[in-house]
Amino acid sequence: MAANRMLVFFARHKVAGNLLMALMILFGLLGLTQLNRQLMPDFTLEQIQIDITWPGASTQDIESNVIEPMEREFMLLDNLDRVYATSFEGRAVVQLDFDYGSNMAKALTDVQSSVARVATFPQEMERPIVRLLTPTEVICNIEISGPFTESALKAYAWEIRNALLQRGVSSIRMSGLRKSELRVEVPAETLRRLDLTLDEIAQRIARSSLDLPGGTLDTDRISRQIRSERRARTAGELGELEVLSNESGERLQLKDIARIHETAADGEVERRVGEHASINMNVRRSRGVDSMLAQQGVESYLDEFRATAPASLKVELFDVFADQVTQRVNMLLVNGAGGLLLVLAVLYVFLGGRPAFWVAIGIPISFLAAMAGMAAIGLSLNMISMFALIMGIGIIVDDAIVVSEHAGTLYNSGVPGGKAAERAARVMFPPVLAASLTTLAAFLPILLVQEEVGSVVKELPLTLGFVIAASLVECFLVLPMHLRTALTKQGKPAPWRIRFDEGFARFRQGAFTRMLQTALRQRYASVTTAVCLFLLSITMMATGRLGFDFFPAPESDLVFANFSFTPGAPRRESEIMVAELGRSSRAAERSLGYAPGELIYFGVGSVATRDPGVGNAPLEVSADHLGVYTIELAPGDTREVRNEAFIEAWKREITRSPGVEKLIFFSRQVAGPPGNDVELSLSGASLEDMKAAAVYAAGWLSAVPGVDSVDDDLPRGKQEVLLEITPAGEAMGFSAAEVARQVRNAYEGALADRVPRDEEELRVLVKLPEAGPGEAGLRSLYLRSRSGVEAPLTEVVDLRQRVGFSQIRRTDGVRQVTVSADINPTMTTSGQVIRAMQEQGVMRTIREQYGVAINFLGRAEQQQMALEDFQMAAMVALGSIYIVLAWVFARYAMPLVVMSVIPFGLVGAILGHLAFGFNLSMFSLVALLGLAGVLVNDSIILVSAVQRHRDEGEPLMDALLHGAQERLRPVLMTSMTTIVGVTPILFEGSLQAQLVQPLAITLVFGLALAPPLVLVYVPCVMAIGGDLSRWSRVRRARRQPDARPASLTG
Repeated sequence: MAANRMLVFFARHKVAGNLLMALMILFGLLGLTQLNRQLMPDFTLEQIQIDITWPGASTQDIESNVIEPMEREFMLLDNLDRVYATSFEGRAVVQLDFDYGSNMAKALTDVQSSVARVATFPQEMERPIVRLLTPTEVICNIEISGPFTESALKAYAWEIRNALLQRGVSSIRMSGLRKSELRVEVPAETLRRLDLTLDEIAQRIARSSLDLPGGTLDTDRISRQIRSERRARTAGELGELEVLSNESGERLQLKDIARIHETAADGEVERRVGEHASINMNVRRSRGVDSMLAQQGVESYLDEFRATAPASLKVELFDVFADQVTQRVNMLLVNGAGGLLLVLAVLYVFLGGRPAFWVAIGIPISFLAAMAGMAAIGLSLNMISMFALIMGIGIIVDDAIVVSEHAGTLYNSGVPGGKAAERAARVMFPPVLAASLTTLAAFLPILLVQEEVGSVVKELPLTLGFVIAASLVECFLVLPMHLRTALTKQGKPAPWRIRFDEGFARFRQGAFTRMLQTALRQRYASVTTAVCLFLLSITMMATGRLGFDFFPAPESDLVFANFSFTPGAPRRESEIMVAELGRSSRAAERSLGYAPGELIYFGVGSVATRDPGVGNAPLEVSADHLGVYTIELAPGDTREVRNEAFIEAWKREITRSPGVEKLIFFSRQVAGPPGNDVELSLSGASLEDMKAAAVYAAGWLSAVPGVDSVDDDLPRGKQEVLLEITPAGEAMGFSAAEVARQVRNAYEGALADRVPRDEEELRVLVKLPEAGPGEAGLRSLYLRSRSGVEAPLTEVVDLRQRVGFSQIRRTDGVRQVTVSADINPTMTTSGQVIRAMQEQGVMRTIREQYGVAINFLGRAEQQQMALEDFQMAAMVALGSIYIVLAWVFARYAMPLVVMSVIPFGLVGAILGHLAFGFNLSMFSLVALLGLAGVLVNDSIILVSAVQRHRDEGEPLMDALLHGAQERLRPVLMTSMTTIVGVTPILFEGSLQAQLVQPLAITLVFGLALAPPLVLVYVPCVMAIGGDLSRWSRVRRARRQPDARPASLTG
C-alpha cells in the first residue's frame, strides 16, 4: 500500500522528517505575516443602497411618488431577497438584499437600470445615488473640539481626514460637520414690487454666476487657456451680481433687494463636547486590512498632528476597536499558553520526558502549518479562528498520543525503538485517519450555516480543517522519526514514574476492570441509566431550567441615551436636553463612588440625530427634535459597575425636560449578528392601526422584567398643512404642481447654484426671510401664475391640517412597523419573552383587535434561520460520520453503536451550562458538533482494539474487557489533554471571554463524560448487540427443520 510505504520511508529516513518539519515552519511563519488581526471574521454584504433626496417633500409624498414606482421596477430583478425602504421628510433610503452568493456587480448594474426606467420621478427630486454596500469595521472614533469657529474646526477635521486616507485608512465617516449654505432672502413685498418670483431670481443668479472656458489663445511663443471666472463663492461676491437693469442703464444688484448671508443648513447634526462644538470622525477598515496596524497608523499620525496643533484643540480617541482586538487576542494567548502548559504536564506524566517533548513540539509545528493554509484562503486571526486553534491543541495531541502511546507499549514489550515507532505509525494510521475524517465530518457542515451567523462561525471549521490536516502530516511523517530516537535514548525511568506506572496498572487491572465487569454483567441497567440521564437533561431544556441565548456577546464600553421631543419642537430644547444628559451622567459617576474621569472616559452630545442602536440600518436621521448623548465608560474588566447599573444611576440623576416624548437608554454588544433581541414586525393595516398596535405591544414589553429600550419605528411627525387647489385657483391658471413649487421655494428655498469651495459644496438658495414662513406667513403668501396673475394663497387653495409620520418603513412593498427591545441576559432571554407573548395571548389580541399581521424579525429571525441551517448541518454531519465509520468497519450496524455516544455529549454540556450559570447558545451547538467528533474518535480506537482481539479468537466479553483495558490510558489522555487545553478559558474572569466560554463549557463537560461513555457505555452496547445477535441466530435455528433424517435416507 502506497500510504504504508510512505510512512515507512519517513520513519526510517534520517532527515526527511526534519526537512518536512522545516518546510512546515517556514511556510507557517510566512503565512503568519500575512494573517490580519481583527475582532471578528470578515463577512460579505449582498446589499445595494439607494439614497434619495427630495427637498421639502413629506414622508408620505416620498413614499407614494418615489418609493412605490421603484418597488414595481425591482420586482423584475433576479436573486432579490428583500427590499427595505424607509421614507423620511425630504429624503428616503432603499436597501436591496440579494441572495447569498449573488453576483453583485451584475446586481448593481441591474438596479441602476431599474431606477433609470422610472419615468415618473418628481421634477424637483435629485438624482438617486445607487451604491454597493461594502462591509467595514470600526477602527476607532476621533473627536476634535475646542474654542474655535465652525470653519476652523472643519479645516482641522479635513486636514486629519485627508492625511489618514493618504496613510491607508479605508474610509472615514464624519458627523457634526454641518453643511453651509448661502442664503438669499428676498422680502415678499420686494418681489411684488419688482414683479419677480423666487424662481426667477434663482435663474438669474445661475446665469450670472458661471465659470466658463473661453478657448485657447495661441501665439508664436506660447499657448494660453482662456477662462471666464464669474462664479460667486461668498456672500459679498453674490451681492455684486446684477438682477435687473432699466432702459436708462441703472443696474439693480442682488445686495440691493436681498439679505445675503452664509449659515448652516437647517436640521444639520451638531455635536458638543462640554461647552465646545465638536466634529466626529468614524475611522473604518475594509476587508483585508489589519485592525491593529491601522490603529497604530492612526495613533502615530495623531501624535504628529497634536505636536503642531493649538494646545486648546482637543483631539480625543474613543471606542477604539483595536484595543478590544488586543484584549481578546491577549486573553486567548494567555489562556492558550496556560492550557498548553497543562497539556505538557499531562503528557509528561503519562508518556515521559522525551516522547512528551516531541508530542508537544507537534503543537506549534501544526499551528504554523495551519496558519499557512489560513493565509492562503484569506482567513484572519480573530476571536473565532484563535479559539479554533486552542481547540486544535487537543486534536493535535490526541493524534500524537495514540501513536506515541502505542509505540511506547510496543517498546516496553521488547520491540526495538525504531521498529516500535514504525509499527505504531502503520497500525494507528487507519483508525487515526478515520477519527480525523469523522472530526472533519462533524465540523465542516457548519459551513452550511449562512447569513450573518454563518459569516461569523465559518472560520471555526475552516481553521480546524487546516489544523487536522497539519496534525496528520506531523503525526505520521514527522513524529515517528523523533519517537525512534526518543525511545532508543530513553534512560532509566525515575522512581516516581515507576510508582505512577505501577499504580495506574493496578487501577486498570483492579478497580477499572471490576467496574467494567459489573457494568457488562448489568449491561441493560447501565445503558438504561445513561438513557435516563439523557432524558433528564432534555427535560431541563424543555421545562426552561436552561434557557437559550442565541448569540451572547460581552457588553461594550459605550452607553447611549436617545431622546425625542414632540416633532416641531425648537432646536434649543434639544440643546438643553443634551446638556442635561451630560450633567446627569457626571452626577451618576459621583453617586457610584468614582472621581471625575475614573468611570466616564469620554462623553459627547449630538443634536438633531439619534443613535440607531443595535440591529437597525445605519440611517442618520436628522431632525431638530432629536438628540443623543454617548458615553464611553472605563474598560469593562477594570470596573465593577456594569452598564445596566450605570444606566440605572444615570436615570436617577436626570431631570427630564418638559415635552420629551421618549428617553431611551441602551448599550451595544460588541459582536454578533444585526438585529435587536426582540423585534416584532406589524404589517397589513393602516398606519394609524399599526401605530396603535405598536403602542399596545410596546406597553406590554415595557412591563416585562429584563426588557429595556422598547421603541417603535413609526414616530409621529410635524403638523402637516395640506394644500388643495380651489376651482377659483384653477380658473386663475394655477396648477397643483405650480402652487407646490412656489410654496416649497418660500419655505425651503429655490436652488440657484451649487458652489464647490474647499472640501464641501455650498448650496445657494433663494427664499423668503425666516420670519415669513409660518402659519400667518403661509396665509399671507402671494402666488403668481404662469399667465402673470397674482393672488394670495388663501384665494388659490384650501388649507387643512393633519399629523403625519416622520418615518415610514416598507418591506417588499408592504408598510411595516417594528417594535424593538433589548434583553438583559441576566434576567431573561428573547426566547422566553417571545414565548410569553404567545402564551399570554398578546399576539392574538394584536391580530384580532388591530387587524395586523405579526412576524418576528431581528435576532429572532436570524435565530430561526441559523437553527434551520444548523439542523441541516447536523444531519449532514451525522450522515458523513456514518459513511466514514461504515467504510472503516466494513459493517452497517457497527457505526450505529459508535454513534450512539453522540447524544450523551449533550448531557455534559447541559450540566456544565447549569453549573456555570450560562444559557445554551449558538456557540454551544457548534461545540456540540465538535464534541460529537471527539467522542466518536475515542470510540473508533476502542472498537478497533476490540475487533483486533476478536480477530485473534477471543470471546466477545473477553475482547470487550481487554480492548477497554488496552485503550484506557489513551482515552484518558486524549480527554484530559483536550479538557486542560481549554479549561483556562472556562475560569477566565474577563468580559472578553464571555463570547467563547459556551464553547469551552460544552467541550470540557462533554469530554468529562467521554471516558465512562467510551470505556463503559460502548462496551455495554456492544455486549447487548452480541446478545441480540445470539438471540437472532437461535431464533433462525428454531425456525429451520431438522436436516439429520434427510441425510440418513440419502
